Amino acid sequence: MSLKQITIYIEEFDHDFYNRILRDITNIESCNVHSFHSILDIKPGSIKESAVFLFWNDPKVLEKQKFIFEEFPESPYILLSIEPLTPNELARAAHPTFLHLAEKTYSLGILDLVLNFSERLIEDMNRSIAYDKIREKVIVLQNVFEESLDVLMQIDPNTKQIINANKQAVVVLEYPLEEIVGKEFSFFMPPVEVDEDEEFQGNLIESTALRTKSGHLIPTESSFRLFPVNGKMAIWATFRDITERKRSQEQVKNQKAFYEFILDNLDSDIAVLNSNFQYEYTNPVFLSNKEIRKWLYKKTDLELAEKLDLPSDFHEKRKKYLEIAAKENQIVEFEELIQDSNDKVTYLLRKYIPIDDTETDQKRFISFGVDITERKLSEERITYLAYYDALTGLSNRTLFIDHANQALKNHKSTETLLAFYFFDIDNFKFINDSLGHTKGDILLQMVGARLKRVMTEVDTVARFGGDEFAILKVDVANKSAAAEFAQKILDILSQPFHIMGRDLFTTISMGIALSPNDGVSSSELLKNADMAMYKAKELGRNNYKFYTNELILRSEKRLYIENSLRKAIQNEELLLFFQPKISTLTNHVCGAEALIRWKHPERGWVPPIEFIPVAEDSGIIERIGDWVLEEACRLKKEWKELNLHTFPVSINVSGKQLARANWSHRVQSTILQYNIDPVEIELELTESSIMENPEKSIEAFEYLSGLGIKVSIDDFGTGYSSLSYLKKINADVLKIDRSFVVDLELNEDDRAICKAIINMAHSLGMEVIAEGVENSAQRDLLHDLGCHMIQGYLYSKPLPADEFVAFVRNFNESTKTK
Repeated sequence: MSLKQITIYIEEFDHDFYNRILRDITNIESCNVHSFHSILDIKPGSIKESAVFLFWNDPKVLEKQKFIFEEFPESPYILLSIEPLTPNELARAAHPTFLHLAEKTYSLGILDLVLNFSERLIEDMNRSIAYDKIREKVIVLQNVFEESLDVLMQIDPNTKQIINANKQAVVVLEYPLEEIVGKEFSFFMPPVEVDEDEEFQGNLIESTALRTKSGHLIPTESSFRLFPVNGKMAIWATFRDITERKRSQEQVKNQKAFYEFILDNLDSDIAVLNSNFQYEYTNPVFLSNKEIRKWLYKKTDLELAEKLDLPSDFHEKRKKYLEIAAKENQIVEFEELIQDSNDKVTYLLRKYIPIDDTETDQKRFISFGVDITERKLSEERITYLAYYDALTGLSNRTLFIDHANQALKNHKSTETLLAFYFFDIDNFKFINDSLGHTKGDILLQMVGARLKRVMTEVDTVARFGGDEFAILKVDVANKSAAAEFAQKILDILSQPFHIMGRDLFTTISMGIALSPNDGVSSSELLKNADMAMYKAKELGRNNYKFYTNELILRSEKRLYIENSLRKAIQNEELLLFFQPKISTLTNHVCGAEALIRWKHPERGWVPPIEFIPVAEDSGIIERIGDWVLEEACRLKKEWKELNLHTFPVSINVSGKQLARANWSHRVQSTILQYNIDPVEIELELTESSIMENPEKSIEAFEYLSGLGIKVSIDDFGTGYSSLSYLKKINADVLKIDRSFVVDLELNEDDRAICKAIINMAHSLGMEVIAEGVENSAQRDLLHDLGCHMIQGYLYSKPLPADEFVAFVRNFNESTKTK
């Protein structure tokens, strides 16, 4: 058999019968065959004409049948099965011709018969369709031409002469058909500028006119299109009388302008929709953007939602109430919430008013919206904010404590525990400062969403404010189960958050308190969980810790120091002491280190080892660092006015200060404010603070070096610095740590280390100073090794500013007389 006119598409099936059919078909000469995993996978655009589909009778047979009917209605298909199908099964799923192949009744002859029948079916269908289209087109064209109420003419494109005209042309132009045919069509039209060489492309010409036999001009709109007539091309010219339309349009235009003026100046949003729920008019209150209002014409709420990126329920809800208004022919009223791309929330009381359009005999709908945002938000705020966090939707502190109190009251079991979890997001302030509060809020919302997914119905999760969260878990079997749940929270919150096109990784620090062991009231348990959280932070973050009794004493002391320290600057409790630096070459004061001291009104002098770590952890160190810089510059200016011998004052800088983007500019502006020579200020940083952010340190040091400010690296040799970074930083001074000086005269290793540091510093063009020098033997050894600046109790302990000035004067005067 030869089946050149069809293309066969067969669905794959893991069976010998499939292989047999495929083999028989592919052996047919010139037969095109394609196999697919599933007929449903076929892309409509990839199918050639004259297609025959073979697919299997399986659970998806009706779905495949529907697919063929919808996508390829002109193509026959053949149902394949292993077992013969019953008449009912064929009637349900087979082609109307009942083309069917089953394994038990299959033969090559039957295949040949079925495929040839399919080919003939396609040929007959194609011929029938083609004939019907031609016949229908001819009838339509004849009727349109003769019975049209428009003036229609057929024009020779070469001579521009009229070769035919319809009845309306005879009536309107007042000429018999014999006088119209043969005239140039321009005879009936006032002169217009036409490019003689331009090919007609169906252009619409408005505001033209036809001239009648009596000389009357009829305003028309005209169109010209090329089409074939008896094998030749002709121009189909259409002229429509628009006299009444122009008059009506003018009236409508005036009325429309009047009513639109009223509607455009209302305070409420007004829109008109047609029976297909498409917008035909909107006032500026409905949409303030003029371009979008223009675009919205004949668009639906679905398209508006996509345009403005509104949620899907926006158009679904409106469509629902429009359908109710259309079905019941009654005014429908409902409330809706609209949130735009800028997160602005608007509550509207909307009415849909159905009206009957007598001209079109179809319904239209007036959409009337009143802004009730202020009233609605006030109502919701009173109700919602009393118990829920507005940002995340989680419980707030009030609701959490209420649930906690109820749980503590109802918990009677001695075999289970109540677990209170308290945690915050590590470095959340940095996330807010660097990425912006919008992304910070999104992060908090996503954290809340993840927490909701792991909570049971009886658990409570709450946001207390900022980045602080709390979880109440009831009926916890034991401490191990509480720890297992804590680790689960750490794991889910350590997964990346995809926020506005980027992945953000976070960690949390969590504290856990268990009832009844760690407390019997919600306030006590939350406080203890909070203390445990801070212990987790001290141990490196990204972990959890259980509350222990030892934490309370430590926490109370730390809290006391932190609260007192916050008041210390304002209450002028902080002072600067200065420890002189001595040159062994000149035996003069060659510098001083500014050291902060705190005189507490109740405790007296608080050791720096107690309050500096608290200041670092709490972030107060940045304010203290700014104060130290300003106070040192103020005193330098005062000493200059006292004609004190000039020398640089070194100021310790925290790694947190260095991390600030504008820190180096802050240093510059402070020096300029007090009119200090930059060479009189030296900034001291430890190796560890530099290595926290070496690239930023290099950038800051390069800027400060350009101003003439010296940079000193403190405690050198005790950190983990990289020599490559040390070279890039281009520091001016290396400070040998006191741990290498204390036994210098007794320990050969310390002498070797000091010598290596001094030699390295000199090779890099840096000065060296040793701190912690307490006796003359240490001084002399350092001098011999090449270190000519020393600092320590050999000369002086740190002194208050007045005592330090007196020391400098006395020391320098005494060395002059020697």
